[in-house]
Amino acid sequence: MSLDVWLIAPDGRRSAASLDAPVGSAGSQGRVFGLRDRPDTVVKVLHRADRVHLADRLRVMLADPAGWVGGAGQPLVAWPSATVHRRDDGQLLGYAAPRLAHPRFAPLPTLFNPAVRARMLPGATWAWWLTVAEELARVVHVVHQRGHVVGDLAPANVFVTASGGVCLIDADGWQLRDPVTGADLTCPFSRPEYTAPEHLDEPSRRRGPASDHWALAVLVAQLTCLGFHPFGGVPRETAGPVEEVDNVRLRRCRLLGADVRVPAAAVPPEALPPVLRRRLGDALDAGHTAPAARPGPQSWAAALAYARDSLVPCPAVATHVYPREGRHCPWCRMVETGAPDPFPGGGR
Repeated sequence: MSLDVWLIAPDGRRSAASLDAPVGSAGSQGRVFGLRDRPDTVVKVLHRADRVHLADRLRVMLADPAGWVGGAGQPLVAWPSATVHRRDDGQLLGYAAPRLAHPRFAPLPTLFNPAVRARMLPGATWAWWLTVAEELARVVHVVHQRGHVVGDLAPANVFVTASGGVCLIDADGWQLRDPVTGADLTCPFSRPEYTAPEHLDEPSRRRGPASDHWALAVLVAQLTCLGFHPFGGVPRETAGPVEEVDNVRLRRCRLLGADVRVPAAAVPPEALPPVLRRRLGDALDAGHTAPAARPGPQSWAAALAYARDSLVPCPAVATHVYPREGRHCPWCRMVETGAPDPFPGGGR
């Protein structure tokens, strides 16, 4: 695609640019394009036909352009820097945001693939996954401090760095707090397998932070289990496939004792330390019907930091680390039962 556009900054300054090739595949809400001669910036062109609604959301976001960065200037959120308009008629198309490019950033879902993970993170241990989960919790806390709710908190909207840093994308789909009116612009969409139970049948109604607390717990479980969803698995009495959201509705969480069939490569519940299993119980069991019972981001960050600092090395494999409460290395146990080594490269 080649299209001449205007980028209009929050202070009203215009700069001319041209859209370049698409970045990745089209999403349900829009498509991302590169900008010619601007390698550090991308443009998200929204499919949404309601330009008034889009303009309202971008007005709220561009009123808060600063502060979404962490250490060493790393972005925590791919926050809009300008609105983007077609140059010939001025039509609003979307917004410009930082480009999260390889090799510094990688989409989280790609690292759930063991082959990709081994190539991109050679020598990484379970400590890296705990770090990513902790950093994700800290970013969600910052979002809530600003009065917003992510809503669609899912792996597809998370980018990570080799050091375990996290950046969220697609902030245009959040539930945004308008600082002028105090009103909330509701989240229009969330993936069912990460949606809190109370929103499964009404995904577009106003959400509180507790909805993100549910999704964060699911993501922490998925990260610490190297990509396997905590509500994944097939009940033993069922022959056909079962979607994660079906297990969510029926409270079938394998990490909390549900009797489901899972692949040999699925991380066993006992690999997680008690401090994380307790919080998962609060979030996904008690919190299934009582949103207030779900731990918040700061609670998760503290628990994950404690778990990471309490890891001990495996005497047999250099890339195996595990909770000090464990009597045996869970990764070695997985290999002994026929699963591939989740952390290869450490020798044996």
